[in-house]
Amino acid sequence: MAREDKMSGPERIEHAVNVLRQWQGIERDAIETTAQIMEKTDNLLIRQVMEIIRNDSVQHHRVQQFLIDSMTKTPLTLTPEDLAEVWGQIEAHDELERQTIELGMELLEETKDPVLKILLDYLIRDEQKHDTILGELEQFKTHMSKIS
Repeated sequence: MAREDKMSGPERIEHAVNVLRQWQGIERDAIETTAQIMEKTDNLLIRQVMEIIRNDSVQHHRVQQFLIDSMTKTPLTLTPEDLAEVWGQIEAHDELERQTIELGMELLEETKDPVLKILLDYLIRDEQKHDTILGELEQFKTHMSKIS
């Protein structure tokens, strides 16, 4: 039996918040170490990779705080009306994400440069991540429409 199965609702929330705060500490360390590495090198590729990681760590920290706040201060809500209000724009944006993935894939297939391949792969995966999270939002919308 998993540890969380034995916990009450408030204990699960407290545990999740503690884990998220620990994770935030690691993200802060990552932000600091990537900045230190960037200061020590003039190599543009290393600096770019460290900046990518640093920016991701900053965003992770923000999302973790958002989750903590949703569990401790203001619970998250999402209504069918909330989604309906912006759904057309979300669909249009998702189409843009798919277009960037296609462009990146075409360029990745054409390039022989290993550095370009690394960075193009990063960009494509990041765009795929956006497409995935928007797809999950669509699944949530579909589920909500079935229970309304």
